[in-house]
Amino acid sequence: MPLSFEFVRRLDGLGYRFREDGVFNGRPSFKRVDLDVWCRWLPGRGWCTVGADGIGNGWPLLGRTGEEEFPPLGPWRSWKAGKSYLYDLRRVDEPGGSGPGGSRSSGSGPSGSGPDGTGPAA
Repeated sequence: MPLSFEFVRRLDGLGYRFREDGVFNGRPSFKRVDLDVWCRWLPGRGWCTVGADGIGNGWPLLGRTGEEEFPPLGPWRSWKAGKSYLYDLRRVDEPGGSGPGGSRSSGSGPSGSGPDGTGPAA
């Protein structure tokens, strides 16, 4: 079963689910389930969220090196169209899966390039 995780916006608890979907730059790539938004590792940038345009707009905090095999759990900051949001990246179990424990069920955000339509692609 593919690995899944969600970005949960601290402001209001809105969550955006991502599922493992192939490999990009030699590392797992994760696609948001409701939009063409990805969490990927980019050379020189490390792990970030990217919209359909391929531009990074969300990154982990806390001085991550960007060399981790998977996106680091914990706080991430988004920045897009003059707005910034703080998210928590959490792993979640898929039905019938045996992955690490997760938080809560995630909803889908409104359409747009970011998880909330204005924030990052997380």
